[in-house]
Amino acid sequence: MERKECVFLDRNSYYQQHSVSSSTSRPVLFLLLGIGIGYLITQVVLWPIIDLKSHANRTTGTNPLDIDLSEEVRVLCYVHTKPSNHKPQAQAVLETWGRRCNKLIFFSSRNDTNLKGSVALPAANANFRETWRKTKAALKYLYEQHLNDADWFLEADDETYVLMENLRYMVYPYSPELAIYFGYPGTVMSRAALRRFVEVSLPNPSKCEPKDAGPTGGKLKECLENANVMAGNSCDSEGRRRMYLVEPQARSNMYLRYDPKFWFWKFLAYRTQDGIFSWSNYAVSFHYVQHRYMHCFEYMIYRLRAFGRRLPVESLPVKYGTTVKKDIKGYQPQNIEEDVAVNYAY
Repeated sequence: MERKECVFLDRNSYYQQHSVSSSTSRPVLFLLLGIGIGYLITQVVLWPIIDLKSHANRTTGTNPLDIDLSEEVRVLCYVHTKPSNHKPQAQAVLETWGRRCNKLIFFSSRNDTNLKGSVALPAANANFRETWRKTKAALKYLYEQHLNDADWFLEADDETYVLMENLRYMVYPYSPELAIYFGYPGTVMSRAALRRFVEVSLPNPSKCEPKDAGPTGGKLKECLENANVMAGNSCDSEGRRRMYLVEPQARSNMYLRYDPKFWFWKFLAYRTQDGIFSWSNYAVSFHYVQHRYMHCFEYMIYRLRAFGRRLPVESLPVKYGTTVKKDIKGYQPQNIEEDVAVNYAY
C-alpha cells in the first residue's frame, strides 16, 4: 500500500513545480492557499485554548472524579510517631498520603529536621499504654495553634494509610461548624468538634477522663459525645464500612467471615457485610500498614490503570447545614445522603 504523507508547500515552491498558464486560475489558487494558511494559524493559536477548556471541564464539571476538593475541604493531618519510627515509617507517610493533606504535623518526643512537619511534645514520650496522654496534648496544641487553619482535623498513627480524596468526599456534605466526628482508624473531627473537646470536655473531669493511662479510642469517643459531638456514620451508600481497623491483605484473609467471638467484630457496634462484599469502593483508611506497603498502595491507587476500563462519572453528595436529624442508636441507614449521624463505637 502506498504510504501517504502530509506535505506543506509554500507559494514559491508550488509555482516552481506547477505551471499555471491561465490568469483566471490564480485567484482560485490564492483562495485555496489562503484558506489552508488560515486553518493552520487557527489551529496553532486556538488549540491551546480549546485544550485548556477541555481540561477545565474534566477537572471541575464533566468528570467529578477529578474534582480537587483540597481547597474546599481543608484537612490538617496530625500523625503520632516516635523517634525510632521516623525512618522509614513516618517518612513513608510524608512521601505518600501525607502529601495530600492541607497541613501535615508529626507529633513525636523530639524534633527531627529530616522529618518535615515534626513537632516535639513532652507528652509524646508516652508509651502505648498512655496514648490518651498524647492525644489530649496534641488536640490542645492544635486548638491553640491551628484551629482556623483547617476545616477538619485527622488523627492517625504512622501505620495508618489514608485516601485523602475519599476522606474529603466522605465529610464533604457536613459543615465544619457542625460538631461531628468519624472513625476509626484515623479519627477525623470537624473544627466545631475540636473546639468543644478542648473548651467543654477537657477541663471537666466528669466529661473527660483526666488520667493519662489507657488507650485513646474509647476515651476520646466518650469525651466527644459528652460535649454533644455526634458520631458520624462512616459507611458508604450501600452500608459498607470505609474505615478499616486492619490492612487490606489481612481483611482479605482471616477477617473475611463474620465471627462474633473475634475481637474485630466485637469492636463494631453494628454488623456490616462480611466477605469481599464488605469492601467499599471508597475506602478511606487502613491500619497496620507497613512503610513498604504504603508505597505499593501509591502505585496501585494512583498510577496503575487497566486499559480500556472507564470509571463511571459521579457527582458530589448534597451538603447539609449545621443542624441534622436526631441520632437513632442502632439504626443502620440505607443511604448516607438520607441519614447523617448514627451512634456507633469505633
